[in-house]
Amino acid sequence: MNSLPVAGGPPPVVRFDSPQFHRKNHPRMPPTVRLLPLIIALGASLGCYAPTVQRTRTYHPSDADLSVTRIVHSSAVIDFPETKILLDPWYNPTPPFGPSEPMGLSLENLPPMRGILITHKHDDHFDADTLRDYPNKSLRVIVPPGLGAQVRAMGYQDVVELEQWDRSQIGSVIVTAVPARQSVLENGYVLQGNSVTLYVAGDTRFDGQMFREIGGLFPTIDAALFPVGGIRIFGEQLDMSPEEAADAFAILKPQHVIPYHYGLTGPMPLFLGTSDAEKKFQDAVAKRDETARKAVVILEPGASWHHYR
Repeated sequence: MNSLPVAGGPPPVVRFDSPQFHRKNHPRMPPTVRLLPLIIALGASLGCYAPTVQRTRTYHPSDADLSVTRIVHSSAVIDFPETKILLDPWYNPTPPFGPSEPMGLSLENLPPMRGILITHKHDDHFDADTLRDYPNKSLRVIVPPGLGAQVRAMGYQDVVELEQWDRSQIGSVIVTAVPARQSVLENGYVLQGNSVTLYVAGDTRFDGQMFREIGGLFPTIDAALFPVGGIRIFGEQLDMSPEEAADAFAILKPQHVIPYHYGLTGPMPLFLGTSDAEKKFQDAVAKRDETARKAVVILEPGASWHHYR
């Protein structure tokens, strides 16, 4: 494993050289997913989606070793001491899909960030309008391969593309890209800072072998963000169901897990999602082990969870 370049050099990217970490061939995009642009164009013709934003809510900093504040759906503020990171910001939903919950924090009320993490190029994760509107273009943005040029064209000066198992750094936090299973190229991320490890799963589908591989490299995970929405478009499953997320929890055994990537709405029967997905996930975890129920942290939009070592 190579060491991180010193400050002032090119954007730091560290590759795991072992053959077991080589990228697997990415699956061909399913036909149903290739129809998404048509669905979105149809929705746009029906009118604009206007999300509710809680503009009076402000961000409250904490002295915790790790804080996670859920904004909406899969957007969050990840706060290590002196290093705040914005995950998949989504303030401009594209019709006909949008969040059924209000935005927990307005864009103008976000605290100053050291970096942005983008998991993949779906509109609810790679929101080009929000990225263009974000005022600070000097912070570091970490993206999967192929998205760097688009982000640089928006004015960002420090953009790092990470292959799976590559590493970079945002402030004091080491960021490792890990596998995720989606219809498009996607990264999950493991963030390590202040002796705390956080796993961000993106909106991956379930893959037991993948989770065992991640757990083998990161055997101690203090907290994890798991998608639980059970979202289907034209019957094609896009993320984990609550029960599959409970299976992932059993494999990785994080000390705490925050369910996210739920609360999405769209036209039926094109779109189907699991109602009360976060509660069903908690029940599925508790069905295996009732004592694990307290490990599940359900956050309303704008709410924060704080972890102390």
